[in-house]
Amino acid sequence: MRTLLLTIFLVTIFPAAALRAQEDMFQDTADEIVKKLTRPAVKTRGFVPNSKIKSRDIKVVEKDEHQIVEKTIIVTKNDTSPRVNMKIEFDYNSYLIRRSSFTLLNELAKAITDKKLSDKTIIIKGHTDSDGSDAYNLILSLNRALSVLNYILANFPVEASRLRSVGYGEALPLVPNNSAASKQVNRRVEIQLEK
Repeated sequence: MRTLLLTIFLVTIFPAAALRAQEDMFQDTADEIVKKLTRPAVKTRGFVPNSKIKSRDIKVVEKDEHQIVEKTIIVTKNDTSPRVNMKIEFDYNSYLIRRSSFTLLNELAKAITDKKLSDKTIIIKGHTDSDGSDAYNLILSLNRALSVLNYILANFPVEASRLRSVGYGEALPLVPNNSAASKQVNRRVEIQLEK
C-alpha cells in the first residue's frame, strides 16, 4: 500500500520520478512472477485510502467461443488474490504487442510452465488508461489480453485450457489517469491465478 501511495504522489507531482517507482509495481522475470503468484494472500486491490467503499461493481468482457460476453463483477476492497502486473506494451489504439515486450512474454511463459504453477489456471487481464469510451476500452483491453494469450499458446507448450483472458477496460487504474506517465502505468496486463 505504501508503494501505491508513493507512486500516486510521484505521478501527480513528479511524473519522471513516478517512472522509477513503477519498478515495484511491475514484475519482469519468471522468478518474480512465480514468487508473487505463490505468496500468501495479501490485500492488493487499490481503493482510495480511508474510503468507506468496501466493494463496487465493474463491467468486464470475455470471449466465450466466438462471442464476446459482458459481465458485471464485484471488486472488493479486501481482495487478497495473488496477482502480478506486467508492463507489456502495445502501440497506441492497438492490441499488437510491441516487439520490445517479447522478452517479458517469454518470462511470463516460463513462469506459467514452472512446476509451482503448472497445474494452475491463469487469468490474463487486460487494462487500459481512460482515453476513449468505456465500451471501446473494454474491447481493447480484451483484445490485448487475447494477444498475450495467443502469443503464449503459439510459442510455448501450454494447454489452452489453462489460460483465460478478461478485459477490464479502464475500471481499475493503479494510479490516477492525470498525465501521460500515469496513463502509461495504467496500460498493463495483470496475471492472476484462478481461485
